[in-house]
Amino acid sequence: MTTSRSFVIRHSSFVIGLLCCLMFLNPGLAAAEVVSSGELVERCQFYDGKVVTFRGEVVGDVMIRGEFAWINVNDDAYSKGSRKLAGYNSGQSIWCRADDAKLIEVTGDYRHVGDIVEVRGMFNRACPEHGGDMDIHANEVRVVRRGRSISHPIENGKIRAASILFVISFALFALGRILRWRRLRGRAPEPEA
Repeated sequence: MTTSRSFVIRHSSFVIGLLCCLMFLNPGLAAAEVVSSGELVERCQFYDGKVVTFRGEVVGDVMIRGEFAWINVNDDAYSKGSRKLAGYNSGQSIWCRADDAKLIEVTGDYRHVGDIVEVRGMFNRACPEHGGDMDIHANEVRVVRRGRSISHPIENGKIRAASILFVISFALFALGRILRWRRLRGRAPEPEA
């Protein structure tokens, strides 16, 4: 009895160790590989109807539609924390349960970095349910990182340039008024009839 138990324990340890090694060698076995919006567009026929994992920043409005909701998730350079101009906006429309959408606290806009979410669901290159649009019907939405407020400090060079332009504008306005006043003052009065 004891030998069979030790045999099972020894082989169980071996199997568990082997599975761990396989997960380290191929992380796709441990967690689904995250696809980008660029990949989904470029290989839309390959991914059509397949379950994908997509990650990015929630931007715009969360649009509740009864028991479901639309969210827009961007995976571009801006969604990765950079707020410097780089590239273009790219993302996916996600159709999810309204309860999942209510987990989102901050959506991205000029003053905020939105919540980063990971979505797992079926990709549709031309969804028959939603007018032929490309979307992902989410089975699972989880918030990976909370959004935050961001500030946009004005650079000193821009403040100086704006001040100089204001002074020039005021000087031109004043000059125009002075010239108009001189022109009106220099006119001879019209003779009375």
